[in-house]
Amino acid sequence: MRRVLFSPSWLVRHALALFLIGLFARLGWWQWEKGQSARGTLQNLFYGVEWPIFAAAVVFGWWQMVREERHPTRVNEAMPRIAPPLGANDPAAEYLDKINIGTVDTIGENSIDDEEGEAELASYNRYLAALHERDAPSGPRPR
Repeated sequence: MRRVLFSPSWLVRHALALFLIGLFARLGWWQWEKGQSARGTLQNLFYGVEWPIFAAAVVFGWWQMVREERHPTRVNEAMPRIAPPLGANDPAAEYLDKINIGTVDTIGENSIDDEEGEAELASYNRYLAALHERDAPSGPRPR
């Protein structure tokens, strides 16, 4: 675990978090001092309180990343298994499209608009399935 948290990418994250915490603390102190001066306003005092809250948000985000790295959640096991999407050239997709369009035809004369919408929806679903196949990872995700 130490090997991962002290890898070059994590060292950059640690350094960035420390830099941001220091910067936000310094900006908060500066705004607080300016708010208490003769030329300061109430807005400066509010900013003096707001900057440390930003620093706390950085600490919280950093801690969440470290905790996730130490105890990763198993997304694949938590998600239910679903059937893989049908490809654009898959015969099953063409068959399902024919079934869907056929059921629309049997509804009646008032379904003319539904038939056009159904064909458009089937085309859009084929497009989404092709995008999913193109972007789906083929193996384990590298860290």
